Amino acid sequence: MIELTLPFPPAVNNITAVVRGRKITSKRGREYRAAAVEMIQGQYRGSQIDGRLQVQITLVAPTRQKRDIDNYSKAVLDAITAAGVWDDDEQVDRIEIIRGEIRKPGAAVVTIQEVAA
Repeated sequence: MIELTLPFPPAVNNITAVVRGRKITSKRGREYRAAAVEMIQGQYRGSQIDGRLQVQITLVAPTRQKRDIDNYSKAVLDAITAAGVWDDDEQVDRIEIIRGEIRKPGAAVVTIQEVAA
C-alpha cells in the first residue's frame, strides 16, 4: 500500500483551457501538476507499479465552499501518472473519493493498492 499527501487539486474545469480552438493544460493545471509531482517524488521512491489498482482519495478542503467531489480526481490521477508511480491511470479499476475534514491549506490524501488478480 502506498499513501501520498498532495496539495488540494483544482477542479476539472480549471485544469484545461481552450486556446485558438485547441484544448491545453491551463497554467493552474500545470502549476498543480508540478507541485504535486514534487511532493510525490519526496514521498515515493519505489519502482513503477504495473498491476491493476484501487485508489482512495480523501479531499481535505481548505474552505467550506460547496464542492462536487467527483471534479477533483482527474488532477490527482494525472499528477500521479506524471510522477511515474504507475504507467497510466488506466490501471485504476476502482476509485473511491471521500470528503474529508476542512483544514487549510487543504490536501488530497491518496491511498494506492494493487488489486488481486
